[in-house]
Amino acid sequence: MNIHRFKFFPRSYMLFLSILLAGSMLGSSLASAEPQLPGTSAAGGILSYEAEAPQNTFTGNAGAADCSFCSGGQKAGNLYGGSTLTFNGIQADKAGIYNMNMFYISGDSRAASISVNGAEKENFSFPKTADWNTIGTYQIQIYLNQGSNTILFDDAGGYSPDFDKIELTFDSAGENGSGPDGSIGDLGKQKKATSYGPITLTEYANGFKVSNPTYELLYNTSTGLSQYNWNGQAVAKGLYSEIQLDRMVASKDYKHHKFYKNQVVPFQDATGKGIKVTVVNEDGGKPSLSQIYYVYEDGPYLLTETVASHHSAISTGNIAPIAMEARGGIDIGSYDDNRVLVVPFDNDAWSRYQAKSMNTGLNNGLYISSELTAIYDNTSRNGLVIGSVTHDTWKTGIYWSGSNDKLNKLRVYGGFTSSTSTWDTIPHGKVTGKQITSPKIMVGFFEDYRTGLEEFGQVNAAIQPPLAFGEDIPEGVPVGWNSWGAYASDLSYDKAASVSNYFKDHIQNHSFNNEGNIYINLDSYWDNMTDQQLTDLVQLIHSNGQKAGIYYSPFVYWGNNMEQEVEGTNGKYKYGDIVLRDLDGNVLPTLDGAYAVDPTHPGVKQRIDYYMNKFKSKGFEYIKIDFLSHGAMEGKHHDANVQTGIQAYNQGMAYVNEVLDGSMFISASIAPLFPSQYAHSRRISCDIDGSIGSTEYQLNNLTYGWWQNGTIYHYTDPDYMHLTKGGSMEGAQSRVNAAAISGTVFLNSDDVTDATARQYMETLLTNPEVNGLAMKGKAFRPVEGNTGTQAANVFVLDDQGTRYVAVFNYTQNAAQHTVDLVRAGIASEGAASYTVTDVWSGQSRTVSGSSLDVTLKAAESKLYKIVPNPYK
Repeated sequence: MNIHRFKFFPRSYMLFLSILLAGSMLGSSLASAEPQLPGTSAAGGILSYEAEAPQNTFTGNAGAADCSFCSGGQKAGNLYGGSTLTFNGIQADKAGIYNMNMFYISGDSRAASISVNGAEKENFSFPKTADWNTIGTYQIQIYLNQGSNTILFDDAGGYSPDFDKIELTFDSAGENGSGPDGSIGDLGKQKKATSYGPITLTEYANGFKVSNPTYELLYNTSTGLSQYNWNGQAVAKGLYSEIQLDRMVASKDYKHHKFYKNQVVPFQDATGKGIKVTVVNEDGGKPSLSQIYYVYEDGPYLLTETVASHHSAISTGNIAPIAMEARGGIDIGSYDDNRVLVVPFDNDAWSRYQAKSMNTGLNNGLYISSELTAIYDNTSRNGLVIGSVTHDTWKTGIYWSGSNDKLNKLRVYGGFTSSTSTWDTIPHGKVTGKQITSPKIMVGFFEDYRTGLEEFGQVNAAIQPPLAFGEDIPEGVPVGWNSWGAYASDLSYDKAASVSNYFKDHIQNHSFNNEGNIYINLDSYWDNMTDQQLTDLVQLIHSNGQKAGIYYSPFVYWGNNMEQEVEGTNGKYKYGDIVLRDLDGNVLPTLDGAYAVDPTHPGVKQRIDYYMNKFKSKGFEYIKIDFLSHGAMEGKHHDANVQTGIQAYNQGMAYVNEVLDGSMFISASIAPLFPSQYAHSRRISCDIDGSIGSTEYQLNNLTYGWWQNGTIYHYTDPDYMHLTKGGSMEGAQSRVNAAAISGTVFLNSDDVTDATARQYMETLLTNPEVNGLAMKGKAFRPVEGNTGTQAANVFVLDDQGTRYVAVFNYTQNAAQHTVDLVRAGIASEGAASYTVTDVWSGQSRTVSGSSLDVTLKAAESKLYKIVPNPYK
């Protein structure tokens, strides 16, 4: 039945269909506009520019297309696969900040990177419009120079909306930060110092200081403000907490900020030991706000949380253990190439990490980082790492704004939702009770922000370890094949059987295995096969010395029939019973073409039982679970004790684990970054088609997300290797190199009946040195972290003193690159020579000095092993 098949429709195929659909839907408009000439002035000082105007520039697939409901009867479309649209000749009477209202069409949520006058690209996610016949609007602020300007729209290697026009209105001349300077005030006369091992508590007339060998926490009980110092320098100041009640209530505005030494208690947790310090803020009938600090005996970080308490129940959907609004309140003491890392909530819709300039004061509501951030100078690499280490209740957001290489605003809070990040269409669920606890936040300063991100991953993993392996599940890097890139919806028994036989005869005995283990995995459309065919296929796979994998999406419904019976429930529930609804009982809009179902509903759990037990009974040992972000959406849940989307997600994922009971390797596909304890691996990025553009997108996620590998997940999954989509042997090899350095889950996805595919597979999947490097299960670090929304092109791994370097060319032109070995952490000034070995060919050369020159063909990459030569 078609509805049954559609239930397992992956998002990439839906996007492909939507592109085709967009070209055919040119009928009557649900949102029309009066035609205007390009660059004309409308009422109210609005400047309007048509996207399809002849003075604009298109590259790649992009171009003008007829559109009966668009202004001027045309639009700019087909921004995908490395395409751009540039608005030329944007005239501004005066320099300053302008509101840019973009009129667009996008039947699903898509992103575009925008650059004004050649500045660094900024990535924006556009909410989906009602359909491909409806125009939506999306507004951001940009800075224009007086006179002529250009505005570039880039698909960033993915898919962008179609654009009708832009409208510009002047907002202001701009400003560079204002407000208080963040001083917490004088602590007054010192009263007493008490030692707790290497930690010292010093009491003052107006507060206290807690210090370990690395940092100091200062708190002024008169002003209610705190400050964090590292190495004797104030890095964060003017800090307080706040909670949303009937209005936003800040701890600094309370009348009383009480600290009692007898409430200082030793603690020991999974990450270390130290002392717990509490300040209680009280003010009449308001809930008390307890600011709690966990100061460790050693290490460069502390943890903090805020607990709101009241004698009667309170309710909030927004609580911030850290808030700051002060000029230069965050000052990392280094000012060369200062960045703030913006982390996506999940890996859907070709989401990218962004290393934003710290000097960003526009559109900051669009740059809220999910769960964590790094605030750093890329040149010195000094940086502050801030992020949540608890993920049981809240979606954590980090809002920031800065100028002059410092931050003027910072807010780390539980209660983050966004239609283009968390995909929520309603606000964060409110938590109700007499006591409400914020997310617990790690704050640490590091000489190298990359070390700080790795430490953040380790702290999270210590508190909530990654999913343990079942007794019969191999613990090494999974190696094998996935069906989606090869066959998509055309998967069949015969095709899968041919793959299994081909791998047995040509691939798996030539180093493409992990200690003899190799998987043949069925993606969506496995249900094209009959029950007997599935049974027979698993038996064939096992007889070929392989393990069988399967696919399922536990938290979505792909159909539209709310009267359809839910599988596994014996007719007790229909899909209208289990779909997620808002607080008024309305079904939530679809995401990626699918309805979210409620993870807490018994019908959903019975459906999980039905499919998981079916998979187990047939002998599958690997499962890719997809579209998991649907399970974290805010809504009204069946379980009345579940108040937030993350609480529901935890319940649903825990149930999946319970039913599988260690019987399979679990690979999370589209999924939130946190919580992380329910899968062995998680896609670091999704929908990689194998082209060099999609490989660059995948490596953007590695550039800023490598630290997840071996910490919160056993392995980060770079998505499959579809070699023929690389376009050349060099492009295909770059896809393999990108996968090999990413953690990894090492799966091919080519059609074995294709002669070119067989050539690439037999050449690129059978190199023992490359495969051996992939089997190490280690993710390479980026050398640079100032790439905006793009990927770094040099990555490095220090494997117990042996160094590996990967260098990529993401263009279709030959390129020359010089790797700074000092910057890469391989050489020190005046070092000896090095033996540089090409991992693919085994050819070696000697390099003297501190640089490595690399020549790359179009879409080519190199993988080197570098060993220092002894001094003579």
